Amino acid sequence: MLKYIILPIIFILLYMGDLWHSISAVSLPALPAHEELLLVPLDSRPVCSTMVQKLGKLAGINVIVPPKELLDNYQEPAKSKKLWQWLQNKSANYNTSIISTDILLHGSLLQTRQHIASAQEQDDFFSELNKLQKNITASPPRQSNYTDSTDSDKHQLQLFSVIPRLLVSDDVYPDCWYQWHLMRYSQLLDMVQINGDYAMTKELMEYKKEIPTDILSKYTSIFTQSQGFNERLLAHFLPKAKSSKNIANTQVNATVATNAPLFIIGQDDSSPFGLPHMTATKLARHIEEHTWQTQAQLTNGADEIAALLLTRHFLQQSHWQPKLFLAYGSPKTEFKHMPYMASSVGATLRNQAQLVGAQLVEEPNAADIILFVHCGDADAKPTAAEAEQLASYLKHDKHVALIDLSANFEAEEMLLPLLLEQNISVNRLAAYAGWNTFSNSSGTALAQSIIFTGRLRQLQAQQSATDNPLLIPALYADNLNFTIERMLEDYYYQKRIHPQLRPYLESFGTTPTDLEPEEKQQTEYRIQKRLSLYATWFYWRSLSRTPFYADTHKAYYLTDLTVGAKLPWNRIFEVDLNVHTKVSSEPAA
Repeated sequence: MLKYIILPIIFILLYMGDLWHSISAVSLPALPAHEELLLVPLDSRPVCSTMVQKLGKLAGINVIVPPKELLDNYQEPAKSKKLWQWLQNKSANYNTSIISTDILLHGSLLQTRQHIASAQEQDDFFSELNKLQKNITASPPRQSNYTDSTDSDKHQLQLFSVIPRLLVSDDVYPDCWYQWHLMRYSQLLDMVQINGDYAMTKELMEYKKEIPTDILSKYTSIFTQSQGFNERLLAHFLPKAKSSKNIANTQVNATVATNAPLFIIGQDDSSPFGLPHMTATKLARHIEEHTWQTQAQLTNGADEIAALLLTRHFLQQSHWQPKLFLAYGSPKTEFKHMPYMASSVGATLRNQAQLVGAQLVEEPNAADIILFVHCGDADAKPTAAEAEQLASYLKHDKHVALIDLSANFEAEEMLLPLLLEQNISVNRLAAYAGWNTFSNSSGTALAQSIIFTGRLRQLQAQQSATDNPLLIPALYADNLNFTIERMLEDYYYQKRIHPQLRPYLESFGTTPTDLEPEEKQQTEYRIQKRLSLYATWFYWRSLSRTPFYADTHKAYYLTDLTVGAKLPWNRIFEVDLNVHTKVSSEPAA
């Protein structure tokens, strides 16, 4: 009975909202693109592919990805041979290519956790990569539409690989039965090699006895292969540098030599100790010994690497080094180790800022962008002081990116609901992210905020030369659409819908990680209904109440919000969202 009362009220309020703003409906132009870039993603999930394309749109870069049928589909690996053929045919037509080595060698990120590439498979990989570089060398670079860059008309090859995660896959039997034992063995082995503690050594030997020899051998072989493959790739393609300058000193103004790839090595879900950490440490030492720091770097995380490389490329072509101020919600936040992370919050942020080429500053007034970092847990719930500080930055027209994490993946530990409760205009944020592990969120928010702020600088500089005054409002609107997508998925889906959806499906005998086609369709319908209701509430409660952008002449408002939701794979872990909005304007106050 209650829904028959609430729903009409919602529709009446929506009609009133449309009525208030419909007089000056605005049709905003598409943002112009000045470059195309090729991306071979880590896997087919939206966060690795379509999300990078949407960031590219903000940057004025058309990001081209392989056809869907060539990529992986959850447990089904990518068609590597056909993917190589597509890459060989396409790469010469683009000045910049960002390529995941893992999808080409293993078939996807998931496959890195269980597939051990044979010597022949690795030889085939290097043979194809040599062929790719020869194709690029033989092809003249395409002329770019950049007006202020000489680097944009040169071929750049950017590769990235990922060290496999600490935990063995849940769906690999019987290995997953020993998941805890393998994790503890891995962590203890690393700690024992560091300090040689007798008690730890004894505990290590006890765990080793409980793990079948073949399972332990397969687990350790995954990391041995990862280290060997990455060392081979480093040695084969990166010439020995003349000095050991850090990548941070050269990344914005340096030009990667033609056919000499930039190489980034990430880490899938990890911890401060373990075989992933051991592998990363050895690779870091290997890079330093060969003075490859100007062309190689290790980073934390995996899914966000392509977005960070896109951002790095955008900054190189723009010849701009943004200044970042790291604003932590509490003094302890900087030193927290969030779940599945090998490094602290502060270390992760500094590493990602270094990767893209940003400069950290000590004062918010000196910054182009303020990264506001909230990491909630059972002992650190969101506070009014945090909300007030963030609101103060927004009131002073700062570009603020909110990184909003929960250690226990619970809505009550996140800052966003408190901001909504206090009527803070979240539609003025330059970026938002609160999904999955910390590095995923920080990398996404960093990429979005830098690209948005950098593109705004470009459009403002060009404003006198263009006859279209709506390009800047269009940028703000497109950026807000991206922000809304992140809020709807990271908060409303991941923290509100998903925790209830899993037990609901299990109560009917449905496996949330292995949906049948009919189950997937029914689950998508349920997600769509719930998310649409949340989107409607979010729109009316916050997004439509204040202008998302205003200049000296007009103020721009959202007047409609719809969202489409699909499951990219036959599991409920993530959703593929498409947000559509309408905009109106009225004379500025």
